[in-house]
Amino acid sequence: VRPGIMLYGGSPLLNQSAEDLGLKPVMTLYSKIISIYTVNPGESVGYGRAWTATQPTKIGVVAIGYGDGYPRGIAAGTPVLVDGIRSKIVGRVSMDTLTVDLSAVANAQIGSKVTLWGKGLPVEEIATAAKTISYELFCQLTERTKRRYV
Repeated sequence: VRPGIMLYGGSPLLNQSAEDLGLKPVMTLYSKIISIYTVNPGESVGYGRAWTATQPTKIGVVAIGYGDGYPRGIAAGTPVLVDGIRSKIVGRVSMDTLTVDLSAVANAQIGSKVTLWGKGLPVEEIATAAKTISYELFCQLTERTKRRYV
């Protein structure tokens, strides 16, 4: 028996989630919003103007990026939880930050918690968006990423 990823609460099977298997995540990756602003129609967010607003959109800047080990090439639209409410990444992930659409999160503010994977947001979903496996996400976190053991 090779329990491997199951020890982290991840599914070893392509067609079944960890939740389907009765597994619980042992790692939650989260950060906080450090800035909020509104982007008007036609204005863009991210390197290369990767995302352009079609309507006035409240954007949150989150203090995590590929320098911390979050995947640089992740697809726009990848889910995050802002204060427990499902939202999505807009624009490209930069070295130190990423941006999220706060349209559905009326009470979002500077300091709001942003869950990138873990409790409430399966790592398998993020791995699929990054075109990788959950193992890679767990292993690529850098020393810059603060760890807290509880």
